[in-house]
Amino acid sequence: MNDAITYVDVDGHILEPPDTWKEYIEPEFREGAVQISLDDQGLEFLSVAGAASWFMRGGVLGNIAGIGQDVREHLTPGALTYEESLLPGGYDPHERIKVMDEEGIDVSILYPSLGLCWEDVCPDPKLAAANCRAYNNWMIDFCKPYPDRLHAAAHIPALDVEEGVKELRRVAGLGIRSAMLISAAPEGLAFGHPRFDPPWAEAQDLGLPVSFHPTGSFTSIGNRFYPSPEDSSVWWVYVTASDEVKYQFTSLLNDGVLERFPDLKVVLLESGVGWLAFWLDRMDQKYEVNGFTTPMKVPPSEYFHRQVWIAMEPDERLAQFSIEALGAEKFFWAYDYPHSDSVTEPISKLKETLAPLPESDRRMVAGENAIDLYGLRVGAAQR
Repeated sequence: MNDAITYVDVDGHILEPPDTWKEYIEPEFREGAVQISLDDQGLEFLSVAGAASWFMRGGVLGNIAGIGQDVREHLTPGALTYEESLLPGGYDPHERIKVMDEEGIDVSILYPSLGLCWEDVCPDPKLAAANCRAYNNWMIDFCKPYPDRLHAAAHIPALDVEEGVKELRRVAGLGIRSAMLISAAPEGLAFGHPRFDPPWAEAQDLGLPVSFHPTGSFTSIGNRFYPSPEDSSVWWVYVTASDEVKYQFTSLLNDGVLERFPDLKVVLLESGVGWLAFWLDRMDQKYEVNGFTTPMKVPPSEYFHRQVWIAMEPDERLAQFSIEALGAEKFFWAYDYPHSDSVTEPISKLKETLAPLPESDRRMVAGENAIDLYGLRVGAAQR
């Protein structure tokens, strides 16, 4: 593969220092800021206004920082604190650039880690919005030393849609190029619900792509089988979390969001790509008979090709089939560093995965699609 290809990781992660939200949140909300607390057994859990995260609890928060490691110690309650597990590339932008240089990554679009796992238990929409602002401001500062290589995906609050609209406007005015919704909507709702039309309309008007990212949330579809985290397993959560992305995407079709907002741009993250060709084919078949019961005016696959993009994993075995079936222009790749379920040596694995494809397709997936969608100023020469 030509080394002049630009590599854009569309879903990297940071590791928030424990005081991130308290340091950046407005003073009137500081008491309810997202933070790491201790339970009755002295084990760490993530909390917001005292409410415990469904997933980030039990003294195993460092599991999210276990890339390339045997995570047994990370998953032993209390064996390692969150701070002891932190990797410098997760919380220091200069160290992150070193990781990217070592791996051959030109640009990373960055998402939260702890920040994925609190919004569904936050008791107050105004507090949720304040915590999102605090995180977004920290991320802007994190990326500031490398404006062409590190890009923040802003966390948009969903508990109060008007707060979501305000935050979309604010971050767009600060130069943010990507927005994120955790895949578990409040109250177990679908993001296709008309309640969320205002932020969809705003994102369309701003030209800001919105990503669905999986979360370890109690309201996630897979977790309904195991309402208590003690009855689940980390394996189950990682396997099923991606389904929420698929169903939220489908809700945008079922409820007509992509019909009402034809210029809205949606990105599907950390759900793999192997399911997509089958799912689009199934949706199109059912549309032929029962599509009249929805607001859709064209088959679902047409909305996908017009408005939706998806990220593959560097070593995903079904990626070649999916790209050949649906067209390379709809695909990105994502590293997921430094999470424990992400791969090591991502560029090497990505090259191997994409090798059977034409060079034009490889270039699109590696970076050109992301450059076009997010309006990035990058080039392989900067490495």
